[in-house]
Amino acid sequence: MGLTDRKNTSAVGEEYEKRLLEKQQKLQEKTRSRLVLGIWGQPKTGKTGIALDFPERPIYVLDWDVGVESTWREHHGATDRIIIENPIELREDNVIDIAKSEKNSHNFLRFVRSRIEGGENPVFVLDGVDSWLTACLLKVNPDPTKVTKMMPWQYGERNKAFNHLLNMILLLKCDVIFITHELEKYEDNSPVGMQPVWGKELGGKLEQEIHSYRKRIKGEIHYIAELVGSRTRGNLVGTKFTTRQGAPPNIVWNGISELREGKI
Repeated sequence: MGLTDRKNTSAVGEEYEKRLLEKQQKLQEKTRSRLVLGIWGQPKTGKTGIALDFPERPIYVLDWDVGVESTWREHHGATDRIIIENPIELREDNVIDIAKSEKNSHNFLRFVRSRIEGGENPVFVLDGVDSWLTACLLKVNPDPTKVTKMMPWQYGERNKAFNHLLNMILLLKCDVIFITHELEKYEDNSPVGMQPVWGKELGGKLEQEIHSYRKRIKGEIHYIAELVGSRTRGNLVGTKFTTRQGAPPNIVWNGISELREGKI
């Protein structure tokens, strides 16, 4: 029995049922699932390039990694279709003013949400999940030049600020992409590979996940993007895409056509 077959609506109210059925209809009208993508890997392996590779769509970038401008300027002609917000403001002592920077981040989200409510269908990118996590530690230890021993419970304020911003991004009614770096994974005090810096919660909320790295093939440096997880295209998990190849000055950017088409 479907939702529209129910006869007794008095328990929940007609207004609630109307809103519920309208939301259900909108979901059914969508031609594809939403993109909630995480991209992680080594520095300078095409992570930002992948995230900006949607030629026909507006893109909004919250740049906590402070590295998007060069890709935007050199490879996208500084187009006004891509709007970048570097939210970081510094105190007089050259330390990040976390209160002002956090406020800038949330104001940018409000701006993007207003664009979506106005009818846009953008892609939203947070570049630098790990940088945002590090900055949030200033909530607890405002002087990063000093080593401070902290009890586990003291990390609560950092975690609250960090997760709140991520959750607000997840609630945007558009495709979203998170970018972060990788670090070594240890078991029994021995390195066993690499893992993304998502924090404790974000990784489980991603619908798709790409690992980006470089590989030398026949004297050329290739950028490889491996789809390591996908709830929407499970049959493609394990696929390795060559996003960039060639030898200078003949470098070719391939990107990921399946991603541009919403098919991962």
